[in-house]
Amino acid sequence: MLRRLLEFTRTLPRRFALLALCALPAVGIGVHTPHASFVATFIPACSGPGVAPTVRTRFASAARPAPRPKSSYVEVYDRGRRPDRTYELLGEVGVLSHSSHTSTEELTACAKRAAHQMGGDAIVDVWWDDAASVRPRAGEQGMLYLTASVVRWQ
Repeated sequence: MLRRLLEFTRTLPRRFALLALCALPAVGIGVHTPHASFVATFIPACSGPGVAPTVRTRFASAARPAPRPKSSYVEVYDRGRRPDRTYELLGEVGVLSHSSHTSTEELTACAKRAAHQMGGDAIVDVWWDDAASVRPRAGEQGMLYLTASVVRWQ
């Protein structure tokens, strides 16, 4: 036990020095080196708790159906595919990512949750594009934007 305590106290100053070295860039003090810093290349690669995508919904009429149960299945039809069933348009949903790490699957899941809340059975004409390219502009360049129509089966 005493031996472990002595080993820990010997490494304690090294641990504080390492902690201080890692904290310097956070307080704005740069360390000038002839090559790229390990810390500078590592920090952007760490995926932190990103900002959740922003979901925007718009109903096509003043009628607002009751939300669907969370257990109900929402079908997804990409642009160019049409459902075989007849449907009624409820509105539109748009999902904007705030991180370049957000996948199309995550945006689709957010759109499906919004369709549940809108009372929809499916999202059709699903399309992903750069947020700066859509009209009206939805966000900054490099961020994904999903747009889709929310429908209910007749």
